[in-house]
Amino acid sequence: MIDYSEILPRLEKALGMRYRDNPDILNVPGTSVACKVDPFAYVAPRPAFVAFLAKWAATPLAVTEETLVRTGNLLVDAAHARLDGPVAILTDGSPRVMRMPIDVVPASFIDRAVMLYGGEQSPLPVSRLRVLLSEKARIDAFFSGKTPLLDVAYAAPGGAGVDMP
Repeated sequence: MIDYSEILPRLEKALGMRYRDNPDILNVPGTSVACKVDPFAYVAPRPAFVAFLAKWAATPLAVTEETLVRTGNLLVDAAHARLDGPVAILTDGSPRVMRMPIDVVPASFIDRAVMLYGGEQSPLPVSRLRVLLSEKARIDAFFSGKTPLLDVAYAAPGGAGVDMP
């Protein structure tokens, strides 16, 4: 039986210490293993985030993934599936759209890691990475029964985002 209460802190510590040594692993679109898209969620390229985290924590990939999913630190839908297919993303203000498979990670997991072990005094800010506005209905469907990504997570090519109330 896997002891998630032992593995999860190990994953947090590995992520935070790696961040302390190289802050570009988070929040730098095109470079990082995860970028914060709203105050409550990061998106991470799949399978890179889980694979790097497993390597840094010296934990088997399957155990790392299972630990994150079972503890709610890697979001899945009601059928326990990760977000299906590539998602269109872009850097805020850029016309260049990229499509890639992504995972959604609650900000609490990553922010806790960087504050406890990475030397940050507060949670990281929202990055410039955005999900293409045309993906909103699909992403909202994935979040069915959960709090969806906030509007700030979305943008259209060239910088037209969703207006916040």
